[in-house]
Amino acid sequence: MDLIIDVKTREEYYMNHIEGALNIPVWDLGFYIDFLKDKSIKVYCGPRRKRTEMALDFLEDKEVDVEELPVDEFDDHEWVGKPMVSALNYLSVKPGHEEKVEEMMEDLCEFTMDKEGFIGTKVVKATDVAYGGSMLRGEREEIEINPTKYIMITYWESRESHEKFHNIEEIREGFKEMMPHLSVMPFEEHAEIIH
Repeated sequence: MDLIIDVKTREEYYMNHIEGALNIPVWDLGFYIDFLKDKSIKVYCGPRRKRTEMALDFLEDKEVDVEELPVDEFDDHEWVGKPMVSALNYLSVKPGHEEKVEEMMEDLCEFTMDKEGFIGTKVVKATDVAYGGSMLRGEREEIEINPTKYIMITYWESRESHEKFHNIEEIREGFKEMMPHLSVMPFEEHAEIIH
């Protein structure tokens, strides 16, 4: 029996995938070569197929027995998934307070892990301006972000579970304790996973 691998992102997989398919995002396949070497594999992503083609090229180059699960066979499989919404928290931190805020965000993320409807988190820190992506002219130079900015992304089964979470007293107190370390009032947006 073939092992079916969905090469989409974790978030896309969570929302819609073939029942029983293993999720290995195309960019992570290199970490699983030893596991995949002795298996017969079928890969898929979606109707546009770009990541499927990337996975095929990469795995064939590593001598893995792989083929595409054709789009016209998708309907032969049972598809499963759950809804997902994300909440984006934008934080700008006073100079010298970064370490404390990072510690507080880590504590907040750990506190969130077992809450109803919570399905994951990521925290990213802006490091410098993307020169080409910002359409800047001339030679690239490092342009520092000041004050330091973070985005805390949390994933939820629904907006209701997210809002219920924010009614927990410890969460409200945790955000209040973070306020003296911030240079701009934080704000949060709901977001829909598109890709």
